[in-house]
Parts: sequence; C-alpha cells; structure tokens
Amino acid sequence: MFRPNKIAKLGVAAMAASMVLASCGSDDDGGSSTGGGGGGDDASGVQLYFVDGNTADYSADFDPGTLEGVRATYPGPEIADDFRDRLLGVDPKLKDFTYGQESYDAVMVTALAAVAAKNDSGKAIAKEIPGVTKDGEQCTDFKSCSDLLADGQDIDYDGPSGPLSLNETGSPAEATIGIYQYGDDNTYSAEDYIEEEIPPAEGVKPNQLVSGKVPKGDGVLTIGTLLPQSGDLAFLGPPEFAGVDLAVQEINEAGGVLGKPVKQVKADSGDGTPNIAPSETDKLLRGGADAIIGAASSSVSLSVIDRITGAGVVHFSPANTSTAFDTYADNGLYFRTAPSDVMQGSVMANLVLGDGYDNVALLVRQDSYGEALAENVTKFFEESGGTVVSTQLYDPNAASYSAEVSEIAGQDPDAVVLIAFDETKKIVPELIEAGLGQK
Repeated sequence: MFRPNKIAKLGVAAMAASMVLASCGSDDDGGSSTGGGGGGDDASGVQLYFVDGNTADYSADFDPGTLEGVRATYPGPEIADDFRDRLLGVDPKLKDFTYGQESYDAVMVTALAAVAAKNDSGKAIAKEIPGVTKDGEQCTDFKSCSDLLADGQDIDYDGPSGPLSLNETGSPAEATIGIYQYGDDNTYSAEDYIEEEIPPAEGVKPNQLVSGKVPKGDGVLTIGTLLPQSGDLAFLGPPEFAGVDLAVQEINEAGGVLGKPVKQVKADSGDGTPNIAPSETDKLLRGGADAIIGAASSSVSLSVIDRITGAGVVHFSPANTSTAFDTYADNGLYFRTAPSDVMQGSVMANLVLGDGYDNVALLVRQDSYGEALAENVTKFFEESGGTVVSTQLYDPNAASYSAEVSEIAGQDPDAVVLIAFDETKKIVPELIEAGLGQK
C-alpha cells in the first residue's frame, strides 16, 4: 500500500527537495538508487522517462530488460482492490486500468448533476457539475449522493479517482500523479503517489460559462462514449469503456436517473489518423447523447469540442491533459477528470531533478498533448535550475525518427523524457541504436 505525498500547492523548489530526500537517495557518483543508475561516465545509455501517453505494458514488445529502470508518471491515484475487482467484473480480460477510475467518475458526476438539476439536458447538467464535486456533504456512491440531493442537501462527490473539486473551467482543482518504474519484464509498478492542488486558470471568460436558455431534456440521460477502440491509444480503451460501463450499471442498479435507466451509445475516437472522430461524434449526437465521455487524446477532443458543445451537449474527458482546455471557449460545457499538464509537468521535472539529472532532452509527439506537456516540463525544470539541452518534435506518422534521435544524441543529455503514444515501440529501438537507451 503506497501512501501519497500530500502537497499543498505547486511549489517546485520544495517539491524537488522533498522528492530528493524521500524517493531518490544518491550514491557517491551522483546516481539514483531507484532510477536505474546515475550519470557516471562508465555507464552506457541515458535515463529514460515516460509519461501517461506511453506508460504501458511492453512485455510482448521488447526483450527482457530493455526498459528496466525507466521511470514514468501518469495521473491517477492507486486503484483500490475493490474497484479493480468491480472493473474486472465488467471486463475480465482487463490487464491495465489506466483512466478507468476517471472514466467511472466522469459518468457519476454527470449523472449526479442531472439529478441535482432535475433535468437531463446538456446545459442543465453542465451548470450543476462543479457544484456536485465540492462544498457539500461528502459522499462516494451514486445511491447515497442522490439520496442527499433528494433531501435538498448539497453534495461533495469523491470517487475512485479521488477528490475532484472541479473549478470554473471544468478541471480538477486537486489531483494525484503516480510515479512508476519498469522492471526486467518491461512492465511497470508503482513507487509513489503525489497529491497536489492545482492553481485555477486566471480570467475565466464569459464564453467559458453556460449562458442562454436551458432546455428541458427528454427525461432519459443518454451517455455517449468517444473512446479509443483503434489507433495509438487503443490500449487505453478497455479500462475506459469498463469504467463507463461499470458506472452506468451501478447507477441503473440504484434506480437510474430521474426515475429511468441511463442509456448508452458508443463510438470509436481513433487517434486522429485517420480522423474518424468527427463522424463518430455525429453518430453519438444522432443517438441523442446528453453527455459524451471522451476522447482520450487531447488532440482528438480539440477536433470535436466545437461539434459537441455547439450542440449543447456536455463534453467530459477522463484523460485529456492539455492546457489548451483551460482557456478554451467551450460555453461551460467541457469538463475533465484528469488534471492539466501543469501538474504532470511539475511532477516530471522534479522527478528528473530528484534523480540527479541536470541536463535533459525532450523527444515530443507533435500535437496538442505532446507540446503542452513538453512546455510545462521545460518550464518547471528550468525554473528549478536544470537545462533542457534539446527539444525535438516529431511527426507520429513518420517512418523513422532517426533525425530527431541523432539531434538529441549530439547534445549528450543525462536523461531523455519521451512524450509519446504507441510509437514508443518504434522509437525505443532507435534510441538504443544511438546510445540513448536505458542505462
């Protein structure tokens, strides 16, 4: 059982110091006792770091030991055994649970907001979503929360993804980032969990708030899912679908919403290549979706957000982390249960510094997700005294990444942060060939 570090706010210097002391004890050569080796001249390769987009099970993709010592970050608290078992009850084939908790909570919050509004239309739900996540009587399941609402009480829903306290722009005001390390079998296990409060976006604009007439719904809450069944993030699909299915099942077992069972319509978000999300979104809208859960990819969500919110439908992602959503003109209809990259950027920067690496290179997927996360890693890393020696953006559809890898190798970094999706399987061999594989 891992106990999370509770941190009051995004304090970069203090956080770096605490991680050095608590997580990374250094040896005489300045190396890390937990991070796969330090910066000694006799070691080959560099220390590699992954993020949420590529923290996956690679046991079937690489020879044993290829990723041993790689460290990684991704949002989400430790999954409770009971919740894991409930997800497995929905999908016994699950091997990974990433964003399953956040998907479940997105549906629960949506349903509770409909109960609070006594209305299942998208605008009515959106007006109530922030309020059911904070400043009320704490509750953790649909039945107890809806009973409190029926008694006229305000609620504070805290689900398996932790306290949400959604702010005015629809993002969590506090969240958890897990720190993981890969073993010889190329799978990862948890080392620690970092909890932080996230500063709210400044200057919320009128076009980020619900306005105009709130229509009456049809009396049936319909949840659409725009989640990856195909593409580079398809590995995230099963736990996300399971989270949604579990939430709908439990809500309906508790009596449904507004006295009727919740309905579902499903679609494939893909990953943008080819761009199937717009047509799949249209299918959900034609199916009467009041709220659409997804997409997993920030870039995919940005490609359909106007379609969804323009239809007066709630757009609720369990996995988007791009900071672009903090200022997006969404008419108050976009929400997420994953924290913005401000948080993961801070945690990653301090993890690398805490491991004793001062000169880092970033190899970054060229899209909204990759660029936003890289920007935040760079910001926090340099503010704390580190040097980003190279940032290489790459086309995820490229046949080869050798030019970008060679450019990084020429800068002789101590560590490489790889911000990627499934193309990690092609990039790692090129890093190894260039002498940049894991130590």
